[in-house]
Amino acid sequence: MAERYSSLFSPVRIGNVELRNRVILTAMGGTSFLGHDGKFNPHIRDYYMERVRGGVGLIVPGVTGVKDVNGYLYEKEDIFLGPVKEVIDEIHAGGAKYFFQLGAGFGRAQLIGLGPGMDEKTRNALMVAPSDGIPNVWMPELKHRGLTREEIHDIVDAFGKSALMCKKAGIDGVEIHAIHEGYLLDQFTISNTNERTDEYGGSLENRFRFITEVIREIKKTCGEDFPVMIRYSVSSKMRGFNKGALPGEDYSEFGRSLEESPAAARLLEAAGADALDADNGSYDSWWWAHPPVYMPLHCNFPEVSYIKKFVNIPVFCAGRMEDPEFADKVIAAGEIDGIGVARQFLADPEWLNKAREGREEDIRPCIACHNGCFGISLVRTPVSRGMSMAHCAVNPTAMEETEWDLVPAKEKKRIAIVGGGIGGMEAARILTLRGHEVILFERSGELGGAFIAAAAPSFKEKDRMLLDWYRHQMEKLGVDIRLNTEARPDDLKGFDEVIVATGSSPRKLNLPGLDDDRVIEAIEYLRGYKQTGTDVVIIGGGLTGVEIAYDLVLNGKRPVIVEMQDDILQVPGLCAANSNMLREIIRYHKISVLTSAVFKGVEAGDALKVHVEQNGETKTIGTDSVILSVGYVPVRSVAEKLEAEGYPAEKTHVIGDAREVGNLMSVIREAYELCYEL
Repeated sequence: MAERYSSLFSPVRIGNVELRNRVILTAMGGTSFLGHDGKFNPHIRDYYMERVRGGVGLIVPGVTGVKDVNGYLYEKEDIFLGPVKEVIDEIHAGGAKYFFQLGAGFGRAQLIGLGPGMDEKTRNALMVAPSDGIPNVWMPELKHRGLTREEIHDIVDAFGKSALMCKKAGIDGVEIHAIHEGYLLDQFTISNTNERTDEYGGSLENRFRFITEVIREIKKTCGEDFPVMIRYSVSSKMRGFNKGALPGEDYSEFGRSLEESPAAARLLEAAGADALDADNGSYDSWWWAHPPVYMPLHCNFPEVSYIKKFVNIPVFCAGRMEDPEFADKVIAAGEIDGIGVARQFLADPEWLNKAREGREEDIRPCIACHNGCFGISLVRTPVSRGMSMAHCAVNPTAMEETEWDLVPAKEKKRIAIVGGGIGGMEAARILTLRGHEVILFERSGELGGAFIAAAAPSFKEKDRMLLDWYRHQMEKLGVDIRLNTEARPDDLKGFDEVIVATGSSPRKLNLPGLDDDRVIEAIEYLRGYKQTGTDVVIIGGGLTGVEIAYDLVLNGKRPVIVEMQDDILQVPGLCAANSNMLREIIRYHKISVLTSAVFKGVEAGDALKVHVEQNGETKTIGTDSVILSVGYVPVRSVAEKLEAEGYPAEKTHVIGDAREVGNLMSVIREAYELCYEL
């Protein structure tokens, strides 16, 4: 029998290093040997080895600067020749290779430490760019200073010494976070962010001089046979500073154009680069380099396969490339040499092995939500709300593999779960795996709960795959599921524990006109229970409301968003890549948005009249339909009935939205942590 995905699983060489397959675990923040404190990260060994056992060919960690405010990376040789080398030896024993990712800094994409509290020394070190006056991405009112020649030469020297330290530690090669995502080195290569008049500015060759000097310095220091891979954005997808382009949009490129990119790639190859790890985008168009759910699958493939035609070194494509069938097909056709995948390895470290064994239905999918892996959110002010890197919304054990490794329960119990949504199914999955007897009660005729509605829009194909995965796990594990069964207190007697996962219900408003059939709850619309007319007013500009507006536009409707706050998408933890893309979708599709607008009710007639109060004035919007997306409230009736019946409180566990309305990540993690302890 022919091997499945034989091209994907064939070996490939980067320089003199042979990988066992064509899959790179690409860089993510928080996955380096070094933590943010500069010390060895003790969690990293388990994280790496889980993915090595999962079959990955090459691991590339998140970027580490060769120089920061605390000194030079090469000064940490004791860490690299000690604990780092030990882990590298384990990775090699498991059959995988490892390239350390080195960077020159963020430049205008600098995020940490911004604001009035930054001391002058730190500001001078971090607020750099190719030339003076370049605006910061997150706080455009802050301007950067240009690096001096001496500073450039110092960074080039630090790259060589850092790479040599990596080589001594047994690391197989380095990847330069270089011409990618609008970091400092990338800013040097783009004419609109490089206004220098010396040898590092002007012509394409001059703008690429910094990175080509870095490549040559590494080769000179480490030897020509030491591999150097370049993280490369084929096209910047920028319409301007802090303005990104959408897929299919006709725009004028502000950054690196597709027309300029072949010459740029050839410069990198001529300097000694051994491979390109490629995608698109910049921090101004984040959704290309970190594609959220709204981006199409394998979104960067057209540009990456194009650039391969102009170089003779291997080219890998990243960006929602985790479909093994598609990857195998395009590798076999010679359109790319391999794929770069990151978040899918968080969601399911074993996904490659499962694909190879023909168990695709067992692959837990990444849903491109960014809730766990990329928690840089912009709410009101463009400053980080915290960086919860390298965790995962659908896999609570990511980066905590040892702490949450499942073990059999010491005492086998009979446990009831009320509610068959994601939280209830995750609880049933973990409890069954640990050996408990589980009965799950679901009052409707299907599993999935509110997530069925959340997964309904056309762009939520991975959400629907997650639902399929959970349902398959319930069947595979033989969980006793009672559909169309509303659990009453009498039904729950005799159980050792009861888990209440009844979710939430739509918030009700007491306003005129909401009993009209043309006024629809968000879930009613998403489930297809009620249809809208052409013109639709959406009450609520949170994530659900904005996603509904996008879905309506895709179906030929004309939505208007009404939000009572002074801005839409004020959702804690919502990643900037997601929210920024949604804002560009609103711009591109000309979706009307009214903010600081208080909904006052609906007046019925041949057409509906929606009344809102904005800035002290009453406004009326004529429409065919109204969709209410004003949030949810916990459903606690089962827990309240159990309490009234005297069921022991210590044996009743309310989780997920039934306890407090959250998101998918909080629901799954609560279920996992509880069932880990029971």
